[in-house]
Amino acid sequence: MRFSELLQQHQGQLTAADQRVVRELLANPTEAAFLSATGLAERGNVHPATVVRLAQKLGFSGYPGLKAELQSEVIDTSHPAERLRHRLEHVKQGSILVDIIDSELTALHQLAERDIEAEINAAAQALMGARQVFLFAQGNATTLVELMDRRLRRSEFQTSILRQQGRDLAEHALTLAQDDVVLIFAFHSIPKGLTPLLQHTARSGATAILITDILGPLVKPRPGIVIAAERGLAEEYLTLTVPMAICNALILTIAQLDQGRSLKALDRLADLTGSFEGVR
Repeated sequence: MRFSELLQQHQGQLTAADQRVVRELLANPTEAAFLSATGLAERGNVHPATVVRLAQKLGFSGYPGLKAELQSEVIDTSHPAERLRHRLEHVKQGSILVDIIDSELTALHQLAERDIEAEINAAAQALMGARQVFLFAQGNATTLVELMDRRLRRSEFQTSILRQQGRDLAEHALTLAQDDVVLIFAFHSIPKGLTPLLQHTARSGATAILITDILGPLVKPRPGIVIAAERGLAEEYLTLTVPMAICNALILTIAQLDQGRSLKALDRLADLTGSFEGVR
């Protein structure tokens, strides 16, 4: 039973304090679904015990059960067509382009306010020490895989894109070893094959880096490095602007830390490109 249905069923049991928590959950579903009981209590200006009792009133053994349900609803909230419909309704009258620019600027400003420099630096260090970088994504996120594959190869990284499913994915991941890094992109829903890939990565002693939006707490086993930033409202049509900014920051951080390796590689690429372009 969905959260809204549980609320209707137990409406008569909710105290004024419960209602304050509920209002916070309904007003900010994407953010609230990933808060701890203490964090949610602070938002609703109630004691953490109130949050736990609310979860129990709604039929859960405790807050973790309610939190898992809320996260599931946020991630599975709508079909792609429904998210597009939400976005168009949000625009109503006026310029779609201006609306997109405004929402992207808001998301980028929120990204700037997040303290993820440590995660970006850790990811850059891990990539710099990798024997080989495996890149994994599905759906629209494959655009970011193509971007990072090209950028990393230009700096003379050994890369391998994991595009496959099932047995084919297993065969291509077979050579994963301790000195390798798996760079993963996952947004809105957990890609098929991600869980066994992460399990294999852990067994191999390799490092997993996840770039995501709201999925971080749901991905198991947990990757060694998680860089998470919201792209906007989960129920609306979203773009890759925020994760692309993270990718660019990651590449520039590598260039800043690798003592000229990236710049020298780009110089060699320029020379090699010239020789190739001169041949018919």
